[in-house]
Amino acid sequence: MKTRRPKVLIVEDVSRNIRLLEEMVAPMGVETCIASSSSQAMEMARTGSPDLILVDIMMPGLDGIEMDRLLKQDRATRNIPVVYVTGGVGFITKPVLDILVETSVRNALRMKQLSDEVERLMRQRASLTHMIIHDINNLLAVSLGYASMLLSNENLEPTIRKAVTAIEKSGRDLQIITSSLLDVEKLESGTLQISPEAVNMWELAADRAGLLASQTEARGIRLELQRPTEGVIVRADRGLLSRVLDNLLFNAIKFCPDHGSVSLGVSSGDGTAATTITNDGPPIPPEHHERIFEKFAQVEVGQATDRKGVGLGLAFCKMAVEAMKGAIAVESPVAERKGGVRFVFRLPVEEG
Repeated sequence: MKTRRPKVLIVEDVSRNIRLLEEMVAPMGVETCIASSSSQAMEMARTGSPDLILVDIMMPGLDGIEMDRLLKQDRATRNIPVVYVTGGVGFITKPVLDILVETSVRNALRMKQLSDEVERLMRQRASLTHMIIHDINNLLAVSLGYASMLLSNENLEPTIRKAVTAIEKSGRDLQIITSSLLDVEKLESGTLQISPEAVNMWELAADRAGLLASQTEARGIRLELQRPTEGVIVRADRGLLSRVLDNLLFNAIKFCPDHGSVSLGVSSGDGTAATTITNDGPPIPPEHHERIFEKFAQVEVGQATDRKGVGLGLAFCKMAVEAMKGAIAVESPVAERKGGVRFVFRLPVEEG
C-alpha cells in the first residue's frame, strides 16, 4: 500500500520566496501546493486538507496571524499546524535558514500526525461507545418491558412488587447513564447539534421541577419555587437546557435529606440569566468544587456515599452549559442554610 506524502501549503506572494521554500522542503519528501493570497489559502486549506501551512506573516490583506485565527475557528481546519515565515507553531526569519525550515516543518508535521492519530482513536471510541450503548439499550428494553408487565398485575405479592419496582428503577437509572454517556461523547467531539432559540427560563425550569414532584412528596421534601418578578428569556437549546435542569434538580433531590427543602430560582442582570438550584444536603468541600464537574469524578460528602452516581451528570451539565455560551459553578456551604449545596448556571439572555 502506497503511503500518502505529507502535503505542505505554502502561502507567499513573492515568487522568489516561493521557489526558495519549495527547494527547502522538497528533500523531506513532501507534496507542496501554493497559494498567492490569504483568501486562496483559506479555500485550499478547507478543500485540500494540507498537513502543514507555511505562511508569510506579512501577507497583504488578511495577514498570517489573522488567517491562522480564522483557521482555528473552523472545525475542518483547526488541527492544521501553521508555521509563520516571521512567528504559530514555528518561527522562521528571512533570510530563511535551511536547518530552521527543516526543523520547524518536521516538528509541525509530527504534531499533525499525532493529532490525526488522536482523532482516529476518538472516532473509534465514539463508534465503540455507540455500539455498546445500542446493545445495552436493547437488553434494557426487554427487562423494562417485563418489569412493566409484572407491575401491571394488581394481584402481585407485595414483596415481589417491591423487588420488581427496584429492578425497574435500576433499569431507568441505567438508561439515564447510557444517555449521558452518548451526550458527553457528542459534546466532547463537537458533533452534538445545538439549536439556540428564545426560551422562557422560568417556565421551563418550573415545568421540569414539576415532573419531579412525586419524588419530593414521597420523602417529605419541600420544593420551593422562587418566581422572578419579570419574564427571563434566554438564548439556548431547549432540549439541552431541559436535560441540564433535570440533572441538577434530580441531584438536588437525591442528596437532600428527608423533610429538607430544595429551592429553584431564576434572575437576570448584566446580560445573563442566573438559575439557582439549592438543597439542604451535606456541603461539598471547597477543594472539590472544580473536581465534581470532571467525568467520572465521585466525591464522598457526609453520609451520602450510598447515593453516588457514576460521575457523568455534572460533567454533562458543564459541557452543555458551556456549549450554549454559559457558565456553571457550585457554592457550598450555603450561607443561609446549615450546610447545603447551590448550583448556579448562567446563560446569555435573548436580546431584542
